[in-house]
Amino acid sequence: MVYYRTMRLKDYLKSKSRHQFAKQIGTTKPYVDRLIYCARPSPDLALKIEWATNGAVTRDELLFPELYQSQSQQHGQDKAE
Repeated sequence: MVYYRTMRLKDYLKSKSRHQFAKQIGTTKPYVDRLIYCARPSPDLALKIEWATNGAVTRDELLFPELYQSQSQQHGQDKAE
């Protein structure tokens, strides 16, 4: 599961129009919805998302969510110990 990435993009878009964001990155609102919940973007689209969010959502998080998910899980384990 890829909760860390999707929550980051989802959180970023909470106060934004998904339709406007989709236009900004050159895609559709339904595809933005897929990105939030399950899809992994192409490298070009990941870069557009990083630029559109001013780095709040990084291309690395979008392209390699398993790395960020394991880091966030480790931080949770560190706090529990």
